[in-house]
Amino acid sequence: MRLHVVFLPVVAMLAVTGCQTTKTDTEQAKAQGPSSQSERLIKLADDIHAQGDSGTAIALYQRAAGMPDAKPSAFVKAGEAYMRAGYPAEAARAYQAALAKAPNDGGAMLGLGSAMMETGDIDAGMRALAQAAPLVNTSSAYIRLGVAQTFAGQTAEAQTTFAQALKLAPGDLDVESNMALAAALEGNSATALPLVQKISAAPNAQLHHKRNVVVVYGLLGQADQVRASPPIGLATKEVNTLLARARTIRSKGSTQARAKALGSILG
Repeated sequence: MRLHVVFLPVVAMLAVTGCQTTKTDTEQAKAQGPSSQSERLIKLADDIHAQGDSGTAIALYQRAAGMPDAKPSAFVKAGEAYMRAGYPAEAARAYQAALAKAPNDGGAMLGLGSAMMETGDIDAGMRALAQAAPLVNTSSAYIRLGVAQTFAGQTAEAQTTFAQALKLAPGDLDVESNMALAAALEGNSATALPLVQKISAAPNAQLHHKRNVVVVYGLLGQADQVRASPPIGLATKEVNTLLARARTIRSKGSTQARAKALGSILG
């Protein structure tokens, strides 16, 4: 979890993306023939999850994690399944079990941070995400941390984190829109405006990017500019609704209060 109104949702980012490159014969053999009982159960659970049966998949991931030959990845898989199903507390326990076996497993730590954020343990979640992001060293890992920092009102830190994400994924509009929103929450138009102007001009900008643009202009008190030239694809009613929400957020007295208001509206 990507948040289509403002931020990339943290939960949606838990989906495991498969490598699109051609596998070697050895890798294909491994993919086709799991070497342990735990791995066979995980493969079966993956197949069942792909068919839409999340409950059965979770039960199989649990069984896989309970096998004597289970690797930390089995617990991570279980945690991801719980997060997809909306059970962050159970997911946190699965990730903690993975970390008990492999204390420096970046994927488990990243998942734990996200699960803790979902359960409301913001401080612990942010600590886990901050430790995990450089270990995993992917754009999505830094995005998770940046979103958490933003909702906590740490907007300067969030912009630094999003800048690191951009180094790993140059030109990513999702990252840039998150950075613009973090800057706009603190009234930093010098950073936010060039970003949203770039996003607005991008031919591959999607509707959630355009919604972000509207919110940023609203947070900066420049609603008239959006109304004069609204993003193509957004209805007038939707633009006005987004601007009204941004105006409510902007009325709060501090960056932290505005961040909290943003989280409440999105929640």
